[in-house]
Amino acid sequence: MGVSTKRILLVCILLSFLANSQEKKDWYSFFGKIPNTVSKHYYQKLKNSENPLDKARIMDTIATIHIQSGNTDSIIYYGNLLQEHILSEKSAFEEFNIYLSKSYHILGKGKLQKGLFDDAMKHHLDGIEISPISNMERMHYSHQLGLGTVYLYQKEYDKAQPIFENCINNTKDTSLLLLANKLLADTFFFKNEFSEAKSIYLEVLEGLKLYENNKIRLQTQLKLGRIDLFEKNLSHALTYFSSVKDIALESKFYDLYIDAVIQMGIVYYNQGYTQDAEIILSSAYVNTVQWNKLELQRDVINVLRNLKVADNDYENAYNLMTQYLSVSNQILKDQNKAIVKEMEVKYQTLEKEKEILALKEEQLLKESEIERQRTIKKAFLIGFLIVLLPVIALLFVYFQKLKTQIALNKSQEEVNSQRVHALMIDQELNLINATMEGQNNERKRLARELHDSIGGNLASIKLQLSGVDDQESFQSKIIKQIDETYHQVRDISHNLASKKFQDNGVSSLIKEYVNNIENGSNQKISFNPYPEEKINEIESPLKEELFKIIQELLTNTLKHAQADQVDIYLNRYQTILQLLFEDNGVGFDTSKTREGIGFENIRNRLKLLSGSLMIDSTIDRGTVINIEIPVS
Repeated sequence: MGVSTKRILLVCILLSFLANSQEKKDWYSFFGKIPNTVSKHYYQKLKNSENPLDKARIMDTIATIHIQSGNTDSIIYYGNLLQEHILSEKSAFEEFNIYLSKSYHILGKGKLQKGLFDDAMKHHLDGIEISPISNMERMHYSHQLGLGTVYLYQKEYDKAQPIFENCINNTKDTSLLLLANKLLADTFFFKNEFSEAKSIYLEVLEGLKLYENNKIRLQTQLKLGRIDLFEKNLSHALTYFSSVKDIALESKFYDLYIDAVIQMGIVYYNQGYTQDAEIILSSAYVNTVQWNKLELQRDVINVLRNLKVADNDYENAYNLMTQYLSVSNQILKDQNKAIVKEMEVKYQTLEKEKEILALKEEQLLKESEIERQRTIKKAFLIGFLIVLLPVIALLFVYFQKLKTQIALNKSQEEVNSQRVHALMIDQELNLINATMEGQNNERKRLARELHDSIGGNLASIKLQLSGVDDQESFQSKIIKQIDETYHQVRDISHNLASKKFQDNGVSSLIKEYVNNIENGSNQKISFNPYPEEKINEIESPLKEELFKIIQELLTNTLKHAQADQVDIYLNRYQTILQLLFEDNGVGFDTSKTREGIGFENIRNRLKLLSGSLMIDSTIDRGTVINIEIPVS
């Protein structure tokens, strides 16, 4: 069943259930809502306005509304639109740097929500550079807080905290002061210093009584609710989350609305209301699909998956994990498209700058020629020019040759690199061929032994049975030859397969290995086979390869991932054996990091098994590895 089919089925089942439930009618009313955060009035004004300054103000207003609602793509679109408008109409703006700084702030917010941390940091740093405290204090500290928030998302708390404290100590803007305090409390929250965080959050709520800011209020209440959830004060936490949910939906803060619903689902589950938890989380998932919020879809699916794992419902947990991977891949694909599009825009801008520079150089050359023609009239400069021009020509030729040599060296390096890569591929193919040739030779040797030794003994026994005269002598010979044949068969079978893998099921071997690793380290490792009885029917050669693959994955994780949680799911469905390996470690950028020897070994094993390997990893968000092997 495809992802879209599953979504349609989920919506139909959920709507049918809620339509017949009097107690859940308030949830049913939310399903038809599609985000419409910006009034058509603003779009009409933007279209009809001819004043550049008015257009910039309207764009800034629309972008601010999208920031409040968490519409990531719209934030980035209007940030770019505002920047392009300002640069193209530069002469019409007396306060050019203020609006350029605002465009940087909008783009920093959008890129942060998109997960493009480096781009978000660059925009805020550019904003700080053009926003001096002396005449742009608010924009300066807004960018400072934006930069600190990027560090907060990257878990670099030691860099984020001083930025927030500096803003608290120096800013005079009340709204920025409240935001800085809230972000400082967030820092303590993510460092699990809940007592300090709670104290600051309560101060922020007290300050908001005098200065209204709904989104900061709701964000603060969400964090207080999560602290109550951690402290097992479930009823008080539910009060916070329910209040935030209603106000966020009314205010069109869709990111906060989904966050509140997720937390309510977790509270219901902890209270023992498993069905209510699944209903409210499923309703949130339907909303994220209707709103096309992939990041929020992924968050809801992940919580549902964790609930299924906690209930030992591994089949549905596996289905949700598959859907989670699909959404994660789509997010990664969209992020890559955004990066490529931005690089394309930067390239086009650079090309235009080169054209402008070329025109300037041409103009300078013309002016230089005019000046040279003037100076050439002066007699005492003629000799100097006659000497100087050849020197310049020689230097030019020298630098051209040097440039050509550098280009040739670079080309040679690329050719050498390609040759080394080709040799490595040839070596890998030779190794695979040698392995297969060795297996064929071993099979031929075993066939010869079976034919020559065991076959000969059995033929001899047959002949002796055909002409029996002396019973005692005959019986002794037969027993001796049968005993020799038995030992030969046993020796050959021992050579063919390891006794450990013959006598034990693969799930028990993996569980024993995982327990040994877990007892000797600080990692929490779970192994979930489903269905276990079918997995234990796997043939011995595949058992050994599967065991060695899991060994290699765990070794890589313990060496490099810095993870404290590892989940291993082994599922057999019809003719496919699927291994899902997930950790919550530091992750890596799959587009920039080359695979090490461990992954190369795994891929070589999977080639012989006709298997496939897929790696999904993001920096600071862990790694998920999906392996599929056909089985008979």
